Amino acid sequence: MTQEGTGGDSAVNRNAIDLTGLWRFQPDAFEDGERMGYHSSDLDTRLWREVGVPCAFDDCIPQMAAYEGMGWFRRTFDAPVEWLAGHVVLQFEGVNYNTAVWVNGQWAGAHEGGFLRFELPVRGLLAAGCNVIAVRVDNTRRHGQAPGRERGWRPYGGILRELRLIRRPLLRLERPVIAAGAAGSYHASISVRNDTTAARNVAIALSIVDAAGSEVAAAQSEAREIAGGTECAFEVNGSAASIQAWSPDQPALYEANFRLHDEDSSSATAAGTMADAPPLLDEVSVVFGFRTIERRGTSLLLNGRPLHLQGFNRHEDSPHTGMAPDTATVERDLRHMKELGANFVRMCHYPHHPLELDLCDRLGLLVMGEIPLYWWNGDADGTQPAAVKLAAAKRQLREMIARDINHPCVILWSVSNETEERRPEVAAGNAALIELARNLDATRLVAHVSSHWVGEPHFEQDDVLCVNGYPSWDGRGWKSNPAYDVNDSTRWWDERLAALHAAYPDRPILISEFGYPALYRVYGNGLGEDMQMAALQAEAGAFDKPYVCGRTIWCYADHPWPEEPFINRMTNSPFGIVTRDRRRKGACDTVRAIFGAASVTRPATDSLENWPVRMFRAHLRDIPVAPFRDGYGVRPLQRNEGGLWEDIWRDAEPFAKIDNGLFNREFGDAPGAIERRCYIITAPDGVAAGTISSWYTRDINGLDYGRIHWVATRKAYQGRGIMRAGLSYALLQMAQWHERAMLDTSTGRIGAIKLYLDYGFTPDLTGPRAREAWEMFRRKLDHPALAVLDV
Repeated sequence: MTQEGTGGDSAVNRNAIDLTGLWRFQPDAFEDGERMGYHSSDLDTRLWREVGVPCAFDDCIPQMAAYEGMGWFRRTFDAPVEWLAGHVVLQFEGVNYNTAVWVNGQWAGAHEGGFLRFELPVRGLLAAGCNVIAVRVDNTRRHGQAPGRERGWRPYGGILRELRLIRRPLLRLERPVIAAGAAGSYHASISVRNDTTAARNVAIALSIVDAAGSEVAAAQSEAREIAGGTECAFEVNGSAASIQAWSPDQPALYEANFRLHDEDSSSATAAGTMADAPPLLDEVSVVFGFRTIERRGTSLLLNGRPLHLQGFNRHEDSPHTGMAPDTATVERDLRHMKELGANFVRMCHYPHHPLELDLCDRLGLLVMGEIPLYWWNGDADGTQPAAVKLAAAKRQLREMIARDINHPCVILWSVSNETEERRPEVAAGNAALIELARNLDATRLVAHVSSHWVGEPHFEQDDVLCVNGYPSWDGRGWKSNPAYDVNDSTRWWDERLAALHAAYPDRPILISEFGYPALYRVYGNGLGEDMQMAALQAEAGAFDKPYVCGRTIWCYADHPWPEEPFINRMTNSPFGIVTRDRRRKGACDTVRAIFGAASVTRPATDSLENWPVRMFRAHLRDIPVAPFRDGYGVRPLQRNEGGLWEDIWRDAEPFAKIDNGLFNREFGDAPGAIERRCYIITAPDGVAAGTISSWYTRDINGLDYGRIHWVATRKAYQGRGIMRAGLSYALLQMAQWHERAMLDTSTGRIGAIKLYLDYGFTPDLTGPRAREAWEMFRRKLDHPALAVLDV
């Protein structure tokens, strides 16, 4: 059986050859690759660059950062001889933006659009054994495409997602869809394609099972004859008893198994009796959920209950892979959103990887899916008429809904973002797209996202009024007005939301974007974290209205902008509540309060055996001097040695997982200080045996502290006293810059805490359960400095 994600094409894993991995790459800035035979099967590519696919142009050649234009990818693969007789396709999860494909030097097809799955049939192009595939990718921005010339995100080009070669039966199942309501009713549809030359009499059997594998419903279609070379749609309706409706609190998932049976030829047993079931020709499965989303007046209802949305806009961007897949980062992001109290994420401004939707299904995050119709200016865009771009947007809308229709997390389709709807052709285009989405999927709500809603709104066709607004940024940032009062932002929203509600009194309003930019650890100016926190708090205060169904912060994480003059030509948008490398800004705590999430004041475990604690040294005088001996020494850590620092920590750390990027999150806000304040302890043979840093914390109860940042020794070098010398060195360095010191540790690190106590650090008793944790620690270690616990 083929097991799929909720949004996956049913045949992805049936018979597939993975084509990710090692490819060859060649740029084509002058668009002459085809004339030079880059698609030819016998081309010598020894001097082409070696790259790992998926990847963006930016990662293929360092000098190609922000490149827009053509690039070519090539590789070879083996095809089994039996595949030559099947229905074989090349399936791409996403290539940005215009794609042309050749197999063995022969034209296979093309696709326009950067973020959706497409397939090209290659049955007649394959050879048994070795085959050559050439893919030309062009991310040049053009009028008449969607998004076209205008994009508010970095227009990465390349094979950005996975691709594979798939073999399917000539008589096969395609496009399974199941729409299931919260009460247990369902409507299932699937197509049967007959690429053989003979007519076949077939039927569909459907089985629905829960997470434990128990069947909760089953149904059978009538048998139908399908002529050779044709396709036929089958539908099955039914109801499942005792199901759990899908919701953010209980994201219950089910599996629908479709089986295609041959009704003409039945198997016979040795005794001459008929077998229990006709022969099985094909089978596929999809994961889905029972749930209902609807609008009733100004309210949203999920499974019949009032729903208030709160969450984030998120770009598909990773600090490690750009727009290429990074499932680990996606999952951490989504889990952090849930931790902050979110139940909703807008996947802006294009269809995201289907695995991201799978995670939202499992974690319980509601989703707005969106096509990349962005800043559309109608006929004013250029020589291409608006109708051409509208046709491109319709193609992508059809592809997105077809791909993602089985995901229970998706409750809202968005057909555009911040288009110039004051132009009649744009307003009419949005209306046409909403009508198309509603015709394609009657089970979800549809909207467009507007930044021109003040004064002249165009929401006649929308289920939800999605509005963007940035009064704090407009008042404080763009106008360079330090005297701006964020309470004016609250009044801005109050007045304009009231007017919009008066114009559309029977429709809910969703704040689809609000927010403010901030640079990490900058305070006291127009790009300060303090201003971001104040703006979020003030603006959120205007949204507590019965006709406002939710609020969505722009945005979760800083992300790359196009190479265009946004804020003083910054290439990364600073609107995130976390940085691009996922360091948390102060706004995280503000958002937690806005969303009403419980504060995280302790680790996941209740055990005090390894409780986080803090220690202080009141002054940096009289630091014990402990020289290195036996050939050990210390050197500055170079700013490009973050991987080495993380490797030492993975070797030394028994209590926590050290993930990639931790070094940059801890030190990346001040890269110029790394070589001055971070150190590698070296063994006699030059090996990096440990690490220590003399970092800083600028505001603890209004005071500046030096910070001993994470002492670590590789296991092979522990017990040799090198950390004592390292700590002495770090404190002596720190004394040049600071008057006092602090450090964070945990009560499971007995040896380290003994060293800290020996060097004059004392326990901080003010943290959550700190005194209790230190009292327990004293049972493990008797030290004079712990007498402070008797106070």
